[in-house]
Amino acid sequence: MLVVPAIDLRNGQVVRLRQGDDDARTDFSHDPLAIARTWSDAGAQWIHIVDLDGAFAGSPQQLALVRRIADSVDASIQLGGGLRCKKDVHAALDAGIDRAVVGSVATAPTRAKPLIEAFGDRLAVAIDSRNGSVRVAGWTERSRWSPIDLIQHLTDLGAARFIVTDVGRDGMLTGPNIDLLEAVTRNTDRPVISSGGIHNLDDLRALSDTSVEGAIVGMALYQKRFTLRDALAISRRS
Repeated sequence: MLVVPAIDLRNGQVVRLRQGDDDARTDFSHDPLAIARTWSDAGAQWIHIVDLDGAFAGSPQQLALVRRIADSVDASIQLGGGLRCKKDVHAALDAGIDRAVVGSVATAPTRAKPLIEAFGDRLAVAIDSRNGSVRVAGWTERSRWSPIDLIQHLTDLGAARFIVTDVGRDGMLTGPNIDLLEAVTRNTDRPVISSGGIHNLDDLRALSDTSVEGAIVGMALYQKRFTLRDALAISRRS
C-alpha cells in the first residue's frame, strides 16, 4: 500500500484545513519546497498536492510553484484543485506533474468523459463525500450523486483511478471511513486511494487490510503523530 504525503497550498504556503473549511485553517510552513524535499528524502514515491486557491477559484492558481516543487524532488507528483477542463489539465501536466486529479467536473459526465478519454492513467478522479453525497466546488456544494453511484458510472466511462475522501473526517484525525472505502472497492475494479482522517499508525494498518491502493496522509504528519518513514515501513509490510 502506498503512503502519500499531502501538501495543501494556500497563498503559497503549506496549510491544512479541517473538513475543507478555509476558516478552519492551520498554516504549517512558508516553504513548500522544503516540505516536499522532506517527504521525498524520506522515501515517498508520490506526493499529493492540492492547489486550494485553484479549488476555490475554479482554475489552477499555483502552477509556477508546483513546477518548482516537481523539479526539486524525485517523487512523482499528483495535483488537484481547480482542474476542470482539458486546457487546465494540459497546463498542469506541462508543469511537470505526473497525474492530474479532477473533482467537480466528474459530477457532469458529459464533461468528465472527454477528460477520461484524453488523459487515461494520468488522470485520477476525486470522489469527495459527505453524509452520503458527493461534494464539489472545493467541497462547498452538494451534488446529486452518491459516491457509489458516481464511481460506478465513471468506471463505466473508463476512469482509471479514484481518490476517495470522507470530507467530514478530513483534517479531523478521527480515522478513515473504512465502511465507505470497502463499499467503493466492491463497486469498482479500478485502484482506489484513501484520503482523510488518518490519525495514527493503526489507521494505516487497518487500511492495509482493505483493497485500497494507497492512503494520503496530511495532518498527522504535520502534527508529528508519526514519521513518514514509520508509515512507509508499514506500507512495505502490507
